[in-house]
Amino acid sequence: MAKKNFKTGIDGLLQQSNPQPTKIEGTENVDSDKKQVKATYCYYKSTLDSIKAIAYYDRKQIGQVIDEALIKYIEHYSELDKALKLKR
Repeated sequence: MAKKNFKTGIDGLLQQSNPQPTKIEGTENVDSDKKQVKATYCYYKSTLDSIKAIAYYDRKQIGQVIDEALIKYIEHYSELDKALKLKR
């Protein structure tokens, strides 16, 4: 393991921060439906407690449990095409 150099002071440590990540070729064509978007929603406490319990029992993240439940709901929603047309 290499020794640390503490002679440069705090400025030297800050200047060694990672540069901007370089762009990888081929990443521009990422499907927009596959990107995750952060959103905030309000749930009843009992519903959230149930979701947390399911996530703990299945060893999944809470977001994964909610996403799976919403996907199942969407698959069984009979008027999805009408709703999507109205949204646009």
